Amino acid sequence: MDAPSLKEQGYVPKRYLVAVMAFLGMAFNYMLRVNINLTIQAMVATTNTTTSPAQDVCNFQDEHQNSHDYAGEFTWDEWTQSLITGSFFWGYIWTQIPGGRLAEVVGARRVFGGALVIASVITVFIPLAAKSSPTSLIIVRVLLGLAEGPTFPSTHALLSSWAPPLERSTLSTIIYAGSQAGTIVAFPLSAAIIDWVGWEAVFYIQAGATLVWCGAWFLVVSDTPDTDTNITKAEKDYISLSLGDSKDKKAPPMPWRHALTSVPFWTILVAGLGNNWGFYTLLTDLPLYMKTMLNQDIKSDAVLSGLPYLGMWIFSLIVSLAGDSLRRTGTLSTQSVRKLANTIGHVGPAVCLLSLSLVECNRPATIALLFTAVSLQGGIYTGFMVNHVDIAPNFAGTLFGITNAAATIPGWLAPMTVGALTNNQQTFGQWRKVFYIAASLFIADALIFVLFASGKEQKWNKVACVTMDVEDSFDASIASPAAGKNPSVKMPAAGKNPSVKMSQESDNGSLRSKAYDSYVLNSNFHNSAFQPD
Repeated sequence: MDAPSLKEQGYVPKRYLVAVMAFLGMAFNYMLRVNINLTIQAMVATTNTTTSPAQDVCNFQDEHQNSHDYAGEFTWDEWTQSLITGSFFWGYIWTQIPGGRLAEVVGARRVFGGALVIASVITVFIPLAAKSSPTSLIIVRVLLGLAEGPTFPSTHALLSSWAPPLERSTLSTIIYAGSQAGTIVAFPLSAAIIDWVGWEAVFYIQAGATLVWCGAWFLVVSDTPDTDTNITKAEKDYISLSLGDSKDKKAPPMPWRHALTSVPFWTILVAGLGNNWGFYTLLTDLPLYMKTMLNQDIKSDAVLSGLPYLGMWIFSLIVSLAGDSLRRTGTLSTQSVRKLANTIGHVGPAVCLLSLSLVECNRPATIALLFTAVSLQGGIYTGFMVNHVDIAPNFAGTLFGITNAAATIPGWLAPMTVGALTNNQQTFGQWRKVFYIAASLFIADALIFVLFASGKEQKWNKVACVTMDVEDSFDASIASPAAGKNPSVKMPAAGKNPSVKMSQESDNGSLRSKAYDSYVLNSNFHNSAFQPD
């Protein structure tokens, strides 16, 4: 159906206001996560133990001679630094699944906002922990990961309630583009703060700004259109009718067995693994590569490390608008759009990373390839990232929690691999290995997604409700032959009939009787609308 006019929606559609607030939340979320990736360059004392081959091999002019010399106070080698930056994900992995499920049950507003309140408080303690010991800093980074774990899954739960199907690509991209915005702002802002008052203030200022946003979030955002007191009736009805019965008002029990044996679900999980290896290789170690291999000072490093994420942000918006337009006009199916966008977002960066070995001493060409590699990753937000909502909107938060928890492993393993390969070996040969590994995983997961991804709602998204309908209809057919001819008998309210049970995970013998199985086979239980793509 067509959306109401802007006038009918109060000129500013509430679903887009919610998306913009979530976008800002994601920006602060990423700012707190990645600020240390650049700040650590000022925290660590420069030594002569690791020398760049840029002078000998490429004859780069040493830009550090004319730049401000940050007298770092810590003597951490590359391995220790990789543990500090990667330890965030040791905590991040554990709160993904419970955070997603909690958002489905109690609401995404509380989970997302509460997670960032806690993350802001923890961030304040980073300078104190760093001055204590690397171990203390690692522990605080783990706690920060635990706090931020529910953020992404909870926004998926938010999308499943607020985003009409034909606007999912656009709304999800607006929200998740906050990740790039946070990175774009975090690097230059951190460099400016370091230059102004010192590296410790980076964490204090950014944590304070996040707490201000948290207050605004709780004032403006509601969990669903039904609980929002400021949304217009026209917009509320439009969202409700667009979602139809694919999204239940209350979170049904999770059909674990069906979900964990679903090929489309596992395809999304594999895509996340490959994506995060490449994404976090660049996000975590791009500042290090800029500094050691391209001889950039910390100010130039900040701009050049953040600039690619501006490209990713812009490209993600272009792809999402094009994807929703292609779906709306019927030019391409949801499945085709997801596969095309995901291929662009993964194969494109892989080609760029493989090409870096051809231009190692060409600084402009290297920067251009890195910019393109990161920018093209913007396709993922119209690809695998939103695919959970396509296949199972009732469980999008939990599913995202599972896939993002698995994808967290490359988040810490990739930086540790870079640290192991480049520790006291800052050479182009070692960095080639880093980029080859990332490119290989990009290509492998893109191929798997093309072969096995789906764009249709899976039957197990409503398996609980459908099974209860069938069970109730079967009972009615025994009592009344006429009812047996109408398998669409309505499900009784759970409150009025507490004996109604979810049977998708049940081995109840009565539901597996021959009579019942025969009834299911002859009913409309296997409706074609629920078949996998």
